[in-house]
Amino acid sequence: MGLIKTLAKHPALTAGAVAAVPVGIFSYFWAYGRGAWSPKEKLDESLPGDDLLLPADKPLRLQEEITIDAPIDVVWPVIAQLGSRKGGFYALAWLERLFTFHIFNTYEQVDDWQEVTPGDFLFYHQAGVGSQVMDVEPGHYFTSLSDTRRPPTAQGGMALLPVGLKNFAWTWNFVLQELPDGRTRFVNRCDTVLEPAGKVPTALVVVLLGCPSVFMVRKMLEKVKKVAEGRQRPSLVNAAVRSMGVFSNEARPRPLGADRAHAPTVVS
Repeated sequence: MGLIKTLAKHPALTAGAVAAVPVGIFSYFWAYGRGAWSPKEKLDESLPGDDLLLPADKPLRLQEEITIDAPIDVVWPVIAQLGSRKGGFYALAWLERLFTFHIFNTYEQVDDWQEVTPGDFLFYHQAGVGSQVMDVEPGHYFTSLSDTRRPPTAQGGMALLPVGLKNFAWTWNFVLQELPDGRTRFVNRCDTVLEPAGKVPTALVVVLLGCPSVFMVRKMLEKVKKVAEGRQRPSLVNAAVRSMGVFSNEARPRPLGADRAHAPTVVS
């Protein structure tokens, strides 16, 4: 009661306390996400998808990456299943569902989800937010684009236009590069342009969309690494339920990743 009375008597203190919560959360998101940022010298390297925006665009660039102790042919099946209508985004699915994203992470290989083709839509949210797959080299990369100037053609997919902007576009590209000793470099590059590109709109986009994005992308990178390296623990609940069933050899679930001896599926 004493704290409530104090806050009631000091509106400025109350406003500061209320503002401190989101500021603290977004600051943590940004600081955590920065832990996976690519080195500065890597930001200018040529990667697939760099040509998706218009030639005159001057994008903001976010690039995060991770080194995975597994070969490309093991990592690719993991990222091929990305998407809310497929295997999820391997981040914090419970947090995504809290914010109305119908996402469930699945860590077993589903053959129907393995094909990625140009024209597919990478759904982030069931209402249609996402990006359209533009180019694919199986086993190496796929690129995607959302652009209000050139809306997607895939059924149900839309180009997101935040309030107050005239145009908004971004790329989200997933690139695998072979490293020595059977390792893989997994790079996520996102280029963003907005109109008008003033200081205030840019700051709002960076804070409200950028901070959560860098946080969740790092979570995704870390989980992809864990799954591909065969370190993802099986779900005790799923294992218990499946112990009461009988699978044919063809239907038996196959865990993603290097260690195929794991018990099947983890869904979160």
